[in-house]
Amino acid sequence: MSSDNKSEQMGPVNAENTSHPIVLLVDDQAMVGEAIRRMLADETDIEFHYCQDPTLAVGKATEIKPTIILQDLVMPDVDGYTLLKFYRANPATSSTPVIILSSREDPKDKSHAFEIGASDYLVKLPDRIELVARIRAHSKTYLLQLQRDEAYEEMKRLQEQLTESNAILQRLSTMDGLTGLANRRHFDETLEAEWRIGLRDKTILAVIMIDIDFFKKYNDGYGHQGGDDCLKGVAKILGETVHRAGDFVARYGGEEFVVILRSTDAKGAAVLAEQMRANVEAQHIPHAYSAVADHVSISLGVAAMHPDHSASPADLLARADEALYKAKEQGRNRYAIAE
Repeated sequence: MSSDNKSEQMGPVNAENTSHPIVLLVDDQAMVGEAIRRMLADETDIEFHYCQDPTLAVGKATEIKPTIILQDLVMPDVDGYTLLKFYRANPATSSTPVIILSSREDPKDKSHAFEIGASDYLVKLPDRIELVARIRAHSKTYLLQLQRDEAYEEMKRLQEQLTESNAILQRLSTMDGLTGLANRRHFDETLEAEWRIGLRDKTILAVIMIDIDFFKKYNDGYGHQGGDDCLKGVAKILGETVHRAGDFVARYGGEEFVVILRSTDAKGAAVLAEQMRANVEAQHIPHAYSAVADHVSISLGVAAMHPDHSASPADLLARADEALYKAKEQGRNRYAIAE
């Protein structure tokens, strides 16, 4: 009698690579093993494995991943009850059906076996037809459960993938494709939200409007690719300068950028405006077509308001835009504060 067949080829049981019963018989009596093997010999789709040493049973089951275990109850060294507990404690066999084979038909034995996790109980040697039927029934139920578990895991994986994809799409829908900053739509939504927070908490809100000086001339002189590189470079500087939690920087459109500063007055916003202006200037990005400097510079308009119901976010934005216009009138490469 062969105690093992095809075990080297066996992988983890799953719905994709297993559709037939895989039997592991654990019994210290070789003649019982041979009798069971003969009962199953004509069932060509049933794969049979035999383990005579009960101390090796859990390892064998972990290796071959049976769809059902036939387990003797009375054996030397390790009894069937103890092995059953070991199977249930082992992740690889925790849900594998186990049929207890016993020479005893004591109801107490049956009851105890079911209490600790047995799937079935047969008095050996069982009738061949009954044994085959039980093997097929329990194996089928087990494989169906595996399929359901795998389908659930796949559904869970796809759901997580969908959630991640939706999050990416959400980020992309709020991001300016060229600079990586927030886009105009995201800015409008954020300004509305911050205005409501200011109304609720009675806190001040500041906005800084920013414009790259003589950008049209830069774009004409250095080409559209050069213009894009300039926009990305300035955006990076602004994003790195505006780093306080809750502060927000976006591309407003064209060569314009905008910053929202929560709980910040005009004086505090002016300090940040000067930092941004100086940081852009410090990069010395060449601008041969500028009328104010030989490098890229920015002009900024600062405005701050306490939100109230008599005004709107658009009023705050308009004031910042007016201040920006004033900064340009005063010679550019500077900031101005709204009256």
